[in-house]
Amino acid sequence: MTGLSTIISKKIVKPLSPTPSTQRWHKLSLLDQGIGNFYMGLVLFYPKHQVDTFQIEPKQLSTLLENSLSKALTYYYPWAGSLRDNATIDCDDTGAKFLDVEVNCPMDKVLYHQDSSIKNIAFPQGVPLRNAADGACLIVSQLSHFECGGIAISVCLSHKVGDARSALFFVRDWAALTRDPNAELVCPPYFVQDSLIPSPSDGPLAFPVIVSKPEERIELEKRFYFSASKIRALKDLVAAESGVENPTTTEVVSALVYKSAAIANLGSSHEQSRLILLSDIRKEISHSVSSTSIGNILTIFSTPIYNNKEDLKVSKLVADIRKSKHELSNRDNFKENDWASAMLHAYKTGDGTYRQINCDVYRCSSASNIPFKDLDFGWGKPIRATMPSSPFSKMFYMMSTHDKGIEVIINLNEQQMSAFENDKDLLEFATPAHVED
Repeated sequence: MTGLSTIISKKIVKPLSPTPSTQRWHKLSLLDQGIGNFYMGLVLFYPKHQVDTFQIEPKQLSTLLENSLSKALTYYYPWAGSLRDNATIDCDDTGAKFLDVEVNCPMDKVLYHQDSSIKNIAFPQGVPLRNAADGACLIVSQLSHFECGGIAISVCLSHKVGDARSALFFVRDWAALTRDPNAELVCPPYFVQDSLIPSPSDGPLAFPVIVSKPEERIELEKRFYFSASKIRALKDLVAAESGVENPTTTEVVSALVYKSAAIANLGSSHEQSRLILLSDIRKEISHSVSSTSIGNILTIFSTPIYNNKEDLKVSKLVADIRKSKHELSNRDNFKENDWASAMLHAYKTGDGTYRQINCDVYRCSSASNIPFKDLDFGWGKPIRATMPSSPFSKMFYMMSTHDKGIEVIINLNEQQMSAFENDKDLLEFATPAHVED
């Protein structure tokens, strides 16, 4: 399936109002500096019957979204700027790229396809999700019109400016300004910049340490679905076996996915492995920042290193994840931020962020408690919110679905994926993403 999309128009959308000179230079925190200039992607699918309730022609819809994006960029001005160096964004009102695209197939053909090249058609084509080119816009968005009359709205935002929660705030406010073009934001965003975790005393990082290198390209990406009923059953099983009270969705699903992936890789170069999880720390540091602050306000926590298959029991993994989370909540995540420490170590030694750990490292980023599925531009909530392919190996993402389930997007090499997708414990609770004929 090639030649699926046709670009109708391609524009640069600038902020409605110029950014004041007092806000010209946006200083990046240590965590921002450690992250490469790659994009976070999000796509929202809306079927024809929802779009029809808005009673607007496709061309008018594109204009409406461009105008509201322009207004949103006035508030989110760093994303409308350009990356000056690894520690600074020049808020020069470069603007965001906006594409209007026709997709020459029904929405279902893209929505339920397992092939990542087909699923990614709703994202701006040619945007390097791995490492953006110098001078690239920090936001690229796309409106896709499907043959069936449905639409998709996708956006790719530079991770240098903020994390997934920051992306939610941006798209939420863009949606609000689309619903009511005369509205003003009641709670405009606050950019923490380098006020929380500043540059080291000897100066900022000259280059990022979390980048996607060519040798890390992934042979296969697969998606798996956990229904709400299967998640409840998994929680009940874990609670009974581990004694952990009220295990969370993230705890049980991440433990099962990691365990199945690690076992699928036994016999490779590393017999040992561990799981590292990203954590939003806005709540933990609420005395210092607003819950709606923009930036990479994150840390990491991890399981112990496991030596063999016998260690990889889901109930044990959940208990270890809970213990690590508890330790995280009891420390100062400014002064003792494990992610910042890992970045500094990698920068000083050149080892890579996790390469000093002599084992396989699996990483989980969960957006299951981020309500992307509730984003309403004026014609209702999307029937699906999802992400593009990831450029990172042994990485998996979790997103909530409209029916209270979880979608897991995972990248593994071909041999490991073959064993992973046939793991009987995984398939007891998860099903591979559906493929339409």
